[in-house]
Amino acid sequence: MSVFSDLLGHHIAAKGIKSYEIAQYCGIERSLMYKIIKGTRPVTSMDTVLLIAEFLRLTPSERTDFVESYKISMDGFENYYRRKNILELFENFRKYSEIYTAPDHQPLVSYHDISDMSTVSGQNEINHLLFHILFLETRKSDPQIRLLIQPDTDFLMNLLPTLGYENQNLSITQIICFHKSDELTNDKKDYNLACLKKILPVYCSACRYHVYYYYGDLIHSSADLLLFPYLVLTSGHALLLSKDMQSGIVFEKQDTLKFFHQMYDRYLEQVSSFGVVMNNLPTQLSYFHNIRADMEQNYCFQMLPCLTFGIPDYFFDKYIYPEIPSRDKLIAMLMDYVHSIRKRFTEHPVRFIFSEDGLQRFLETGRIPEYPPAVYRPFELSDRIVLIRQFLKFCPPNGLCMLKCTIGDLDNELFMYVNPRNGYLMFPSSEPDQLICLDITEPGLLHGFCDFCEHLDKDLFYTETEAYSLISSLLDKTEQKKGS
Repeated sequence: MSVFSDLLGHHIAAKGIKSYEIAQYCGIERSLMYKIIKGTRPVTSMDTVLLIAEFLRLTPSERTDFVESYKISMDGFENYYRRKNILELFENFRKYSEIYTAPDHQPLVSYHDISDMSTVSGQNEINHLLFHILFLETRKSDPQIRLLIQPDTDFLMNLLPTLGYENQNLSITQIICFHKSDELTNDKKDYNLACLKKILPVYCSACRYHVYYYYGDLIHSSADLLLFPYLVLTSGHALLLSKDMQSGIVFEKQDTLKFFHQMYDRYLEQVSSFGVVMNNLPTQLSYFHNIRADMEQNYCFQMLPCLTFGIPDYFFDKYIYPEIPSRDKLIAMLMDYVHSIRKRFTEHPVRFIFSEDGLQRFLETGRIPEYPPAVYRPFELSDRIVLIRQFLKFCPPNGLCMLKCTIGDLDNELFMYVNPRNGYLMFPSSEPDQLICLDITEPGLLHGFCDFCEHLDKDLFYTETEAYSLISSLLDKTEQKKGS
């Protein structure tokens, strides 16, 4: 039996339908339909699933559940929901990268005096104390916040981006625990991916944010009797918190704070860096230049295709603004980078996943969004066409994967390059025209992202022949308009 056959059997029993009636309507053999109902043979196509749903006269919500049950049966429960969770990240990236506006500067409500140690209880009291401690730290000349706490603490994770946006000199260090397996939580979420979604807004705030991780059993282990597993540490306070964020102990004495800082330092020696932030073009180019490729699986996922490796050498001198500091050095870095990835993509083919709308956006704007607009002027229309033709020329066989519809938002996009060994996410910062590149090496996330790219629904894409034909036709029409 399967999830799909169970649900199909339920609808058949509820409606009193005979198996031969469905088989006749769908145009398949009666014996095969019997095996599908029993779950001993899978349905071979989505078209058949939709025909069955039509015959069963399912409501819209029933039809959605029916189609989803088929996908779960084909992909497997965990694979289906993991891929669905990753798709949600790209589709709704805007909500994970909001530009946080500064809160009104109201006088800080005084908190009771803390004489070395005080206890606190209740969610509202805990939140009040957290705001008090962290806001006081941001007023220091070199503010530093150190956290040993999971990112599913909503009040804190909503507060941090706002504080970071207010003070980009703020340094936040956070140690989190990733689940040690790919098993989903009870609410069908990939826990490690859920952690990533929670911390992305802090990265987007453009403060100095450093995340470290270790592995543990978070789904099955009982934490009911853990006393105070969480720690919030600043230069003036140490706050121990219960997992339910209902109880805490706060310390203020310097000797006690020194003890906790030393303990935190020891913890840092035992954990791994989650991702390295690169927020300027030279640093990013150096990273891209040295990133390792895989022999078989390399994916570039961005709605406007990655056109960099097709850029002709003359573009750099023509389009990079003359007043850019160290312009000659930057041009040399860019040329070296383009040549190196062109060679790399020849040796290690990449699948370029992009959308028709993204390609049209480039033709309209002349902008490659992974480079800051302050560095170069938009490409002229004739050179936009040249660059796309170069892209088609250098694109490896089976590497052109053009989506029929855009996934996400072209105005606020999450870019990804990934393979089983390493990869990065690139996204907008709260600073105008600044992109943040986040190095990703955590094996579970790399596997999830590669699996997602590999198993995107084929119906979402044009065939490679169709893509080449559509792009060539688009370029021909653009050239005709330019000439008229």
